[in-house]
Amino acid sequence: MSKTNMSLFGIVLATIFSMTLALQPVNAEPLTMDINKAKDPGPGFGTDKLGTLTVDAKNNTLDVSANLTVTPKQDKVFEGWLVDGDGSNYKLSLGVVDGNNLKFSENMVNPYTYTQFIITEEPISDADPNAAGTFGGAELQPPFGQ
Repeated sequence: MSKTNMSLFGIVLATIFSMTLALQPVNAEPLTMDINKAKDPGPGFGTDKLGTLTVDAKNNTLDVSANLTVTPKQDKVFEGWLVDGDGSNYKLSLGVVDGNNLKFSENMVNPYTYTQFIITEEPISDADPNAAGTFGGAELQPPFGQ
C-alpha cells in the first residue's frame, strides 16, 4: 500500500472512530437542585425556593422529576419546560404539574443541549403551545448546556 493510500486509510479509520464515539450515549450522574422563583424583573432565578428538581440522563433517556411546594393561582396550572437558553431558546414542554409533582421520561438524541428547567403558570384550558412568563426554575449544571 502506498503512503498516500495508508494516510487516506488512517484518516478514514480516525473518522469512523470519532463518529462512533459521538454516537455513544453519555451517562451523567443524576442532578438534584432547587427550583427557585424567577427574578422580577428577570432573567434568572432568585433564592425563594419553590421545590426540588431531579434530572437523570442515562443511555439517551432523560428522566425529569419535579416536586413543588407552591400551588398555582385559581384557574391556572403549572407547566414544566426544558429550555435551550444558549442556542435556539427552544422550549420543550414536559407537561402540566399534577398536584405538586411533574414526571417526564423521554428518549432523546442529546438532552444535554438544554440549559434550564422552567415552570410557567398557564391558563387551565390553554390552547397556546408557547410558554407563558417564567414563574420559576433552575439553571441546569454540566454536562447540560454542552
